[in-house]
Amino acid sequence: MKKYLFSVLFSFTFVPLSAQTYNMKIVKKSGDIVQILADDIERISFEESVSPQPSPQYVTLFGVKWATGNLQYDKGTWKIADHQWSYFKPRYGLHRDATEAYKFEIEQADDQIDHFNFGVCGSNALTYSKDVYGNTTKTDIAGKMYTDDKFINETTDFEQATFGDIAYWATKGMFRLPRYTEIIDLTQKGKWQFGYVTVDENKQIYGYLVTEPGEGDIAMTIRFPKELTKDDISTGLFLPCAGSRYDDTKAVKYAGYGGYYTSSILFEDSKDHARCLSFDNDGVYDSNGENCRYGSSIRPVVVE
Repeated sequence: MKKYLFSVLFSFTFVPLSAQTYNMKIVKKSGDIVQILADDIERISFEESVSPQPSPQYVTLFGVKWATGNLQYDKGTWKIADHQWSYFKPRYGLHRDATEAYKFEIEQADDQIDHFNFGVCGSNALTYSKDVYGNTTKTDIAGKMYTDDKFINETTDFEQATFGDIAYWATKGMFRLPRYTEIIDLTQKGKWQFGYVTVDENKQIYGYLVTEPGEGDIAMTIRFPKELTKDDISTGLFLPCAGSRYDDTKAVKYAGYGGYYTSSILFEDSKDHARCLSFDNDGVYDSNGENCRYGSSIRPVVVE
């Protein structure tokens, strides 16, 4: 956070009176007092103070630093979710039937959004429109921003960007979208445990915990759900079943049943489906394409 102060320059003339020595006395809001010998002061000015940017929080899997939460727009602020399992208006419990999950809708608020169309950023970041999304083939947009929806006119100006990597844009270059190869590593090398974390009022949020197999262990997907403690989750990547928002609506469906996480490239030669990581209580999939018009979750990775 930046703090802005008016630039002020004071000049002092110190006149010795009866051979006395004067100090400048500063009383801080905390009550601490700082005193400086007046003869040692040449000038006083107030200048802009910039707080250091906080270090990104992440968990490392197969050499990639994954954020410890989904990307969120929260009442005017872009952020990484406070917890790995957090998403807005969560569906507590589990849908075991896809038809039931599709009928169960949760409408996102205008000022709390964590499902986004593919390839949008800048003024388009919060769109619900099915007509606004990035649509070209074979362009990996990880860490890139553009002024057009075909990803032709690249820009490094965060103010001018309207399409591209929303994670990169929203975090001012700290995070980016995951590449498809990084998703493949997760699905093919990781150990996936379906389960739930218990939050306030004994409510359960379901998802998968991904960890690196230990010595003597193998990559696998365990579909039988188990309770996951917060200590368990701290050892790996937990992806909640946050569902997907459907075109031209604010409604999120499939929450509590499946998760849909966008990568940084479109699916093969498609112009309106993006490579994604998807999963439900039936399994984990890395070869699907998610409609670019739908709002998917984003779990960013650290830019290095």
